[in-house]
Amino acid sequence: MKKSYLIPIIVLLIILIGSVIVYQAGLFTKEEANINIGTNIGDKAPDFVLNKMNGDEMALSSLKGQKVFLNFWASWCPPCQAEMPDIQKLYQEDNNVAILAVNLQEENKKVINFMFSNNYTFPVVMDKTGQVARDYLVRGIPTTYILDEDGILMNKASGALSYEQMLEMLEIK
Repeated sequence: MKKSYLIPIIVLLIILIGSVIVYQAGLFTKEEANINIGTNIGDKAPDFVLNKMNGDEMALSSLKGQKVFLNFWASWCPPCQAEMPDIQKLYQEDNNVAILAVNLQEENKKVINFMFSNNYTFPVVMDKTGQVARDYLVRGIPTTYILDEDGILMNKASGALSYEQMLEMLEIK
C-alpha cells in the first residue's frame, strides 16, 4: 500500500525539479511567454534573413541590442525617394540607431545604382520575393517600423517621414 503513494510523489518531484531547472536556465520565462510575434505595437518583430546588395546574408536579429529603424521602400517610389536624405542623415548622426532598409523586389544592379548615385550609405537588404513585406503587412511604401533594443515593435508608420518625425518615432529628442 505504501508503494502506491510513492510513485505519484516521485513523479511530482521530478516535474517540480525539471520546472525549476528550466526556469533557472532561462529557457522559459513569464515575460517571453507573454510576447507575441507580429506587427502590432508591443509584439516581437518577425525575424528574417535577407541578402545585402553585395550578396552577404543579414538577419534582423543580428541588430538586437540596438534600436532599429526598419524601412520598406523601392527606388521608383517618389515618397521613398523624398525621405531617403533624412534616413541618410539619421544614419550619419545617430550611432545608437541601426538603420535597415528593405528594398522590395528590385534588381540588385538598379538598387546599387540608385544608392551610389545618391551617395546613400545606410544598409540595404533585398526582399526579392516580397515575403518579408507580406510578413510585415506592408500595404504601401514607404512603411517604417521602429524596434526597441529587444526587437519589440515600439512604433510604425506608413508614408514618407521627415527627420524630425523619425526622431520622434525613435523617442529621441
